[in-house]
Amino acid sequence: MAKEVECKSAGIDCPFMLRTENDDELVSFSQQHVKKTHKKDMSRQDILKMAKNV
Repeated sequence: MAKEVECKSAGIDCPFMLRTENDDELVSFSQQHVKKTHKKDMSRQDILKMAKNV
């Protein structure tokens, strides 16, 4: 089952959205985006909690 993560779900006004069936890919790309764009760090656990099954 695919998972989806969006910045909007975290209350951030940002168009970033990622959907994938691979948890490692979801976490890696999301962490890179958050660090580069929002200058913050997010743990793997936090990203997976925020992800929705689609």
